[in-house]
Order: sequence, then structure tokens, then C-alpha cells
Amino acid sequence: MASLSDIRGGKKILSPTPEFNAEIMSLFSGITTAFHSKMAATREAQGQGFSIVFFVVIVAAFIGLYIWYGNYVQTLETPSNISRVVRDAIAANDKYSVNNPNRVGLRDYLKRLNVGDDQTAFTNFYISTVNTAGFFFPATNGVFSPAAARLAVLGGARGFVFDIWPDLSQGARFAPSLQIVEPGSLWRRISLNSLPLSLVLKAVVNEALEIAGRPGYYDPVVFYLRFRGKPRSSTYELTYNVLQDAIDKYRLDTSFNSCRGQDRLFRTPIQNLIRKIVVVSNTRAEGTNLGEYINIGPYDGFKQEYIPSESRDLSMDAKTEAIRKIKQTITFVAPYSETPQAESNDWDFTPSMDIGIQCIAMNFWKQTDKLKDYLSDAKFGKQSFLIKPPGLRYVVENLPKSASPPNFNWGEGEAAGKPHPPRSIRIPGQ
Repeated sequence: MASLSDIRGGKKILSPTPEFNAEIMSLFSGITTAFHSKMAATREAQGQGFSIVFFVVIVAAFIGLYIWYGNYVQTLETPSNISRVVRDAIAANDKYSVNNPNRVGLRDYLKRLNVGDDQTAFTNFYISTVNTAGFFFPATNGVFSPAAARLAVLGGARGFVFDIWPDLSQGARFAPSLQIVEPGSLWRRISLNSLPLSLVLKAVVNEALEIAGRPGYYDPVVFYLRFRGKPRSSTYELTYNVLQDAIDKYRLDTSFNSCRGQDRLFRTPIQNLIRKIVVVSNTRAEGTNLGEYINIGPYDGFKQEYIPSESRDLSMDAKTEAIRKIKQTITFVAPYSETPQAESNDWDFTPSMDIGIQCIAMNFWKQTDKLKDYLSDAKFGKQSFLIKPPGLRYVVENLPKSASPPNFNWGEGEAAGKPHPPRSIRIPGQ
């Protein structure tokens, strides 16, 4: 393997460039010496009728080993490899930054819609959502980078799914980290690197909410903190520290802390959430400081996530019930980052939209026909929020103002509200 560090003052120092391991170089030197020796022996033997097959096998083996080693070096977690993957991904998806000035922010979109406030409940909008925020796919040997988060924002994402794993490194205290873990495993990382949650989350906040003049500067943002593996109490505490540092000034008011306002947040007009961050999680983290930051969590009787095929297979009655409940909460379709669907973008999201699921999370880097449809002008190509069809909306009902009752001797002018006293009751016969 390639040597990644030097020893300086008793400490390992990460080298800025990949270096060849001396033992591996020694191995190749030995192979080369053996190869030359066999070549000489082959030339001597050729005059005696020795078959050249052995020579061809040796050459093929040497070439195969060379190719394997060249590919292997590119999978090592070195600064140069990470930079290479990020640089290539940015170049391949530069259209997001190029087209960003042409996007339409939520405030302008609402003006164009020209609908009443009773139609603008938070859950009445589809939200452009990126899956595995901060990651450039493929899952195996892909790279986490703040650049992926920033580019997704420029591409219109306002919903962000964070798959959070406890960092198992020695001394890390199970801190919240972003990584791709092998399916069926709770520890074996298959992404080329991992990053602290804070780096990617801060990149989203900065790009989405702190650069004035951007088309989506006033848009609300949705964070889905999806805890994976076995988070510890320290995982929650350190996640709380990250949120406190990154999003404190964009929090909803305290009435929505600890999911207390979850049963009314869904019907809040979306224009009231301008430049706010709504925090959704697959845990309420009750009894921890983190819980104070969670606005929407697991709720009895309501699904928080659907798998891609689930909405397609619903019966008519189940579909009607799903639509009714989805109107009253934020729901997601977000394949786990290590599954083939998260990478492939080859699943049909239309059935999920048909039942009103707001956050359908896509991989923004796999340019498939499905992603092109998702980012078409009719959906999220121009705006990050898309109002749902009327039948899928929650309509805020305003009770009509009661008509003024007739004046039943209640008095008029200054005497209003002082009805005439009734005549004295007389007992019959008196």
C-alpha cells in the first residue's frame, strides 16, 4: 500500500501527496529482477525449442499487477485523491452554478401563483431535496465534501438528508459524522472519506442563507437528521453543539422546540418560514439538549418515510388515507445512501408525488432521465418549491364572520349592551 505519513517528532504527519511504500517498491524491484532473469533463461532456452508460452504468461501477469496497483492507489484516502474526485465532480456538474442566477426564489414564485393564504400551508409544497447531502456518488470510493453541499444549493436543493453515523475513531466520542457504510455493517466504511457533520451543515447554511442577492436567499430550508447505526448520548450532545453553532439564528421560535408545535407547523403558511430552518429527525432525542432543536420527529400514526416503491403499491383506500395524513406532516422518500437506488436515480418518483410526499430526495450527480425530469422546468429546474395539486393540499379553514344579531331590546347608542329589564313577574290571582 502507499505510505500516507511521515514520522516527525513521534507523530504521524499526513503527506500532501501520495508516496510509494518502500516495501511495495521492494516487491516490484524483486518482480523486475525475476522478470529479467526469466527473460534471459527464456532466450537461452529458445534455441533449444523452449515454448514462449511461459514468457507470455509472465508479461501478462506483470501488466495485470501494474494495472491493479494503479487502480488501487486511486482508492487510498489521500489529499490528492480526494481533490481529484471533487475537482472532477464539480467540473461535471458546473451547470448548477452557471444556471443559478436564472432560478426563482420562493417569494417571487408565490407572487406568480397568486393563491390565497389558505392554500399556502407548509405541507402544500413539494421541496427540491438532495439525498446524502455533501456527498459525491458513487457510494464506493465516493467523496464527502462541503463543495457537494454548496453545489446542491446552487442546483436548487432546499431539503437536505443527512445520514449521520457515530464516529468510531478512537477519542472521537461517537461524534456525528457523514460516511457511507457497507450494507449490513455498522462500521465498515466504503466511501473514500468521512467528514464531521459540522463541515457540511455549515456549508449549506452559508450557501443557502448568507449570500444576499441569490434567488433563493429568502427560502426556508429543511434539514432531515437521519441517525444511523447506534448513536450514543454523546452523539446527540455533539450534534446539539453543531446545530447551536451553525443554525441558531435561523431556528423557528421556541414554541416549535422539542416537536411541541408539530401539530400546527404543517399548516403554518410557508411565507411565515422565510429564512428559517426546519429541523426534522428520525428521533425526538427526548431528554437531551438536541431535542430542543428538533421541530418534527416520529409521530404516532404518521409515516415519516416511504420507500420508493411503497406509494406505487397502495390500494385505493390506503392511498386516500396516506394523502390525508401526508397533508398534516412532512414526509420523505430518501433511499439509504448505501443502497443501489440512492446512487442509480433509476426509480420512478411520480407515484410519491401523486400522494403528496413533499421531500423526494435525489442524487444530484447521476444524470439519468429521472433526474432530468426532476430538474425540468415543470418541476425543480427553475424553483425549489412547487405547489401541490389542489386535491393534495391542506386547506386552512377560516370560520366565516358571524352576522350581527338583531337588536332584541339591547339598547342603542350609549345604552347598547344594557337591555331593558323585564316587567315584574306577577303571581296569578294577585
